[in-house]
Amino acid sequence: MAKNSTDIFLNMNETQTYEYEEVFVIGEIHPIIVLQNLLQSGVISDYILYQERDEVRIAGNMLFKVTVSLEAVSLEDTEKKLSVPISDPFKQVESLLASLSIRDWTAYGYIAFDIVRFYSSYSKAIQQPLLCFIVPETELHITKQRIKIKSVKSLDKIKKLLSVNSQITEFVPTPISINVTDNERECYQSKVDVLIQAIQAGKLQKAILSRSVKIKGDLDVLKTYIAGTKVNNSARSYCLNIGDVRAVGFSPEILMQIDNQGFVITNPLAGTRRRGENLQEDARLYSELFTNAKEVKEHALSVELAQQEIAKLSVPGTVKIFDFMQVKKYRYVQHLSSRVSGQLKSKKTLWDALAVLFPGITVSGIDKSEALEWIARLEDEPRGIYAGAIGWINSTGLVDLAIAIRSVYQYDDWIYLNAGAGIVAESLPQEEYMESVNKMNTMLCCLVLKKESEVRSQESESISVV
Repeated sequence: MAKNSTDIFLNMNETQTYEYEEVFVIGEIHPIIVLQNLLQSGVISDYILYQERDEVRIAGNMLFKVTVSLEAVSLEDTEKKLSVPISDPFKQVESLLASLSIRDWTAYGYIAFDIVRFYSSYSKAIQQPLLCFIVPETELHITKQRIKIKSVKSLDKIKKLLSVNSQITEFVPTPISINVTDNERECYQSKVDVLIQAIQAGKLQKAILSRSVKIKGDLDVLKTYIAGTKVNNSARSYCLNIGDVRAVGFSPEILMQIDNQGFVITNPLAGTRRRGENLQEDARLYSELFTNAKEVKEHALSVELAQQEIAKLSVPGTVKIFDFMQVKKYRYVQHLSSRVSGQLKSKKTLWDALAVLFPGITVSGIDKSEALEWIARLEDEPRGIYAGAIGWINSTGLVDLAIAIRSVYQYDDWIYLNAGAGIVAESLPQEEYMESVNKMNTMLCCLVLKKESEVRSQESESISVV
């Protein structure tokens, strides 16, 4: 007889129980130096760094890990791994995490776009875990005023590392030349044209198509992140190294937050213009976000669906749209941005909210199920983590998950860069292609590889991969 999620944990709980110790350290220290010291000392190996404005979280090493593969949902600790057949992965993961005996945990990780295959007609998937969250041995929460350290290991050793006066390693980003042939560009644009025709025929209202670049090499996660911080601003930034999966990104968009008042918030960004080469051109492109029918329509459709999705989860009368059609400016592009929130119903959990909001409207389309069918039809490769989510959840139901875009990913020996564009009836294929180019540049200029002699890039003929 197959074991259920509770049975799994009961078996694992027979071997080991854990308790965190906590300490606060007053003072200001650079989070990257902290992570660098922890890695160089060997205190941690696998890790996630996640930044929200002036708050940085660092999670190191696995205490517990929950993963979702194509066949099973698994829970492991440092001694054993047990699995159950997959049915409803979000609810199964919820059950496993709720069963952990350790108190006040926070789980850090990613949800691949491809996990939507269990909830839709989309069927593609990478070979790596489709979801991976670790409850860490060691966790640091860094603000300008203090550092909170939480660990099942020695706090003294970690505190000593905070006082080590090291410098951020100097380096130069790896120059990478990507040559896109006319055929590759035309392939993307022809698929955009197919989608435009489907939208004009009334089959759907919007869908996002992406394209990718594949590079043979060994990504230096921390140095790539450092390079990216020098040239990119973002709503959330992150770097992670868990097993053979790595990611670095500077996401402009929040998929889902649940705050300590019980409000669920999503932040659709739709409508894009590149940044200008001077102040005058930048101002002109800014104005086009409000005067171009395609950009305004794309944003309005996304906000309307976000409102409908939040309403499914929220107490009636609490749904609000705020910061409507603000412009968020980043290094290479500028976007229309709005926020939608509502008071989460008492019987709804973060996993219920995730089942409704995932994947984000702005990386899938409208209607979402129909858009996923077209993405599956027109994109030749699985998306992997791209367009999924990266961030954290905790035992009290708080959540902060960024949409995994403007990022670079590594699976085994291959590095992937990707970007896409939102297609509506008024779209022009050439302009959508250039939008994807501008978005991809966010990470292209920041890559640092460990073995530059092995670098080899391939422009995928498909529309996605990552």
